[in-house]
Amino acid sequence: MRGSPFVGDASTADTLPVRTPYLHEEEPKKDTFCVEADLLIPGKGDPIKNGCIVVEGSKIKEVGTSAQLTKAYSHLPKCHVKVLMPGMWDCHIHFIAVQRVAWDAILESTQKMALTGARCAPDLARLLDAGFTSVREMAGFGIQLDQAVEEGSLVGPKIYSSNSIISPTGGHADLHPVPKPWFDDLCHHGSPFQTADGIPECLKVVRMQLRAGAKVIKICASGGVGSELDNPIDQQFSDEEIKAMVDEAARSQRIIGAHCHGKAGIMAALNAGVKTIEHGSYLDEEAADLMIEKDAIL
Repeated sequence: MRGSPFVGDASTADTLPVRTPYLHEEEPKKDTFCVEADLLIPGKGDPIKNGCIVVEGSKIKEVGTSAQLTKAYSHLPKCHVKVLMPGMWDCHIHFIAVQRVAWDAILESTQKMALTGARCAPDLARLLDAGFTSVREMAGFGIQLDQAVEEGSLVGPKIYSSNSIISPTGGHADLHPVPKPWFDDLCHHGSPFQTADGIPECLKVVRMQLRAGAKVIKICASGGVGSELDNPIDQQFSDEEIKAMVDEAARSQRIIGAHCHGKAGIMAALNAGVKTIEHGSYLDEEAADLMIEKDAIL
């Protein structure tokens, strides 16, 4: 559980047994309390009417019905909610803190890091308050923000970040109006937008994301909607480049998530071993069948 006594981490809830506490339970610690719910969804097993959890510090210690609580637990501080459930995941999010979708706003977010962090802080709290205890960030400043959450400087969900989004030069991750030397300079100073051309550069940029602490690798297998000059229908990166990045990520037990709109990019990504298709706007039956065959998800 992170920051809120009302929402538990889904991964924690899945492993918690639903059981009746014993009457000889030891006296609870001072930081222990109960959360009662009209409906408790434990994440494993059936929903429980008039359910209750016992929270000790940052851990869920007991799960059951209010009637099953021991005498010791009955004296704990309590709060009541209508529904209690494990925390949710948002599997595609960005912490970039742009005030509008425009290249100059993106430049500002990459150059004024203190301002970007300050703008992201309330977003982290809003996510947690909305019930999201884990998020998968597919390019942004999530790695640094997660460090702040872990150390207690900010309140927010657990962040699993790709660090950057990677495309070929002129692709979706390239800031087209920006002179190339400027963009290259940004790439060398922590920008969440990276380009690579050819297999050697693709391997290196994947390794740079791993060096930064990325938990997943994000590439562009097709053009985008928000970028100025590329077409979302067109495939980006060659089949060989995609496969090289998939293999490189796999060596460090990471998967590739591919930004894909057009079918050509979707098919190329799936055939190369990409495990998640982000967007999939022009997904058709053939692509869906291949997704099932390759054990990938949308």
